[in-house]
Order: sequence, then structure tokens, then C-alpha cells
Amino acid sequence: MSGTAPGASRIEGRGLLATRAHRAGELLATYRGPVVTTPPGPDAQGRVHALELEPGRWIDGRDPGNLARLANHACHPTAEAVRRGDTVELRALTDLAPGDEVTFDYGFGLADALRHPCRCGAPDCPGFIVAEPLRPLLRRQLRVGKGRD
Repeated sequence: MSGTAPGASRIEGRGLLATRAHRAGELLATYRGPVVTTPPGPDAQGRVHALELEPGRWIDGRDPGNLARLANHACHPTAEAVRRGDTVELRALTDLAPGDEVTFDYGFGLADALRHPCRCGAPDCPGFIVAEPLRPLLRRQLRVGKGRD
């Protein structure tokens, strides 16, 4: 898919960047890889590139040709993951300019959130990667936990 390329990320080392202007709703990249029934392991750098389609089914995105694997999580994403069958497309949520980072909400549940720190830098970031609807609950849990220490 033209219009995106790997580049330096302000969030996490490498990311996926727009190489031209994109309009909201435009297809930015397709998350590619085989659909597997066991969670994919890490790549050579120790990073896991996988999208869970549903419990027990993942897209294994380790293939270097899968540029969408480089899109980082952000609490205020520039793209959304749109599932179409066993395919996931990253579509622009807003207009993007060349050099803008393509990010999306990884949608992690509470059980996974505490194992995945968020580095997006948003003022309202809860500090962990968790789906947007669960962020208020995570913030409450973190406040209660601090009170017990």
C-alpha cells in the first residue's frame, strides 16, 4: 500500500508514517499475515506482531512485508482498525499530513493492560495500553491500588 512507510516514532522507536496526505476514512494499510489458532511468538527483536480477531484466532503479523505491524498504539489514535472477515484494515480517523504517525487503539482488555505500558504521551493517558471504553475503570483501579500501598 503506498502512502505509508516505516519511520522514526515519537512513541516507540519505529512506527508507521504517512508519506503523503490522507483523508479521514482512507485506507492506510492492511494488517497482513496468516490466521493462526495459537498466539504468535515474538520476532527476532522480541516484539509480538499479532492482531486478535476473536478468542483463539490471531493474524500473525511478523512478516516484514506487513507494514501495518509498525503502527503503534495511541490513546488519541490517527487510525482505526476495521475488521472485514479475516482481514483488518487501518483507516484514517482524521486527515493526515506527510510525516504524521499512523496509530490505533490496540483495544487491550484490563487483564492485559498492566503488562503493556503506554508511551503515547497524551495528557489523559492512563499509562497502560487499554481499550478506550475501559480507561476510566483502569484509572479508578489504579487510584484504589495506590491507596492500599
